[in-house]
Amino acid sequence: MGLVRKEDKKNPPAYPVGVKPDATIEMDGNLGGFSALKDDQGRFRTQSLFWEMRNPKFPPVFTTKRYDHEGCISMYQKYMEIGDPTEYEVAIRLLGSWDHWKALCSSKWFEELATDWRDELTIRMDSERYWEMRNAAEKHAGTPTGIQASKWLAERYGEKTPVKRGRPSKAEKAAALKEKVEEQTYLTEDANIIGLYTK
Repeated sequence: MGLVRKEDKKNPPAYPVGVKPDATIEMDGNLGGFSALKDDQGRFRTQSLFWEMRNPKFPPVFTTKRYDHEGCISMYQKYMEIGDPTEYEVAIRLLGSWDHWKALCSSKWFEELATDWRDELTIRMDSERYWEMRNAAEKHAGTPTGIQASKWLAERYGEKTPVKRGRPSKAEKAAALKEKVEEQTYLTEDANIIGLYTK
């Protein structure tokens, strides 16, 4: 159900993590800020942070779902909104420290999730670059900018033609001839064994 305080007139229910309109996350200082993401001994929480693996002692803050759930924030959504492939901003905005992010990523169950998120973010960023270049090629056709964009698109997404090689070297010719002679020898021996070849 998210991390909530008991309701009273002065302190209405609140979560340790608040979502700002610009999609960044801000910790509620009244609830201990990022310290709410640590256990009672000051250790980084990992599984207990998530609604799916909640611990009665430590109310969950995030969900692994792709949407907010039961008052918990979708870490996936925030990861994609922040969109930082280095994950540093993700660590700072969501957990308050790089060390906490590393601790979370060292868990095999989370690493599998994060790998999927990374793959999706990479594809999304590649798609964004594609559309930027395509728009630049169309909008600036015939200009140096348009030509560069068209060239980039052709190199990145055009058909790949195999590079033609020069003549084989003497060593390559000798190795090929040796291989052919050995193959012929084996075939002749096999033919002799089964009686298909006679001198």
